[in-house]
Amino acid sequence: MKTFEERFCEAHQCTSEEFVRRVFWKCLHRHALPIAPVLLAVYPRYFDADRELILGVRRAVKMGQVWEEVREFFINPRHTGWLRRKVNIRVSARRLIDLAREYLPTSGGPPRPPLEDMPPSTTTYSLLES
Repeated sequence: MKTFEERFCEAHQCTSEEFVRRVFWKCLHRHALPIAPVLLAVYPRYFDADRELILGVRRAVKMGQVWEEVREFFINPRHTGWLRRKVNIRVSARRLIDLAREYLPTSGGPPRPPLEDMPPSTTTYSLLES
């Protein structure tokens, strides 16, 4: 089976060296586009977590693998700070998932989060209170 990277590069006639850069700019939150070049110039490592995510999904052959990488992205220790979490100056996981869906066969939905990762309103305790 072909990987996400292979299918994307075929469709966009780009090399594997260009893959990360192209996916990064396609998946960056739109409101982050004007800020990203400044951040890259001032703090080149700011988007390391985003690059790691893209590198993680490049070899995916099924959507389940993409979902797993996205889940790991949100618990990555580099995915911290006000700009990333509150202002969303980062790659959009939704955009990346949608992009990968264009090239990969679907194999189920996202993995279920562990109970402790679920918002308080959906935990077992709150479900029992109803």
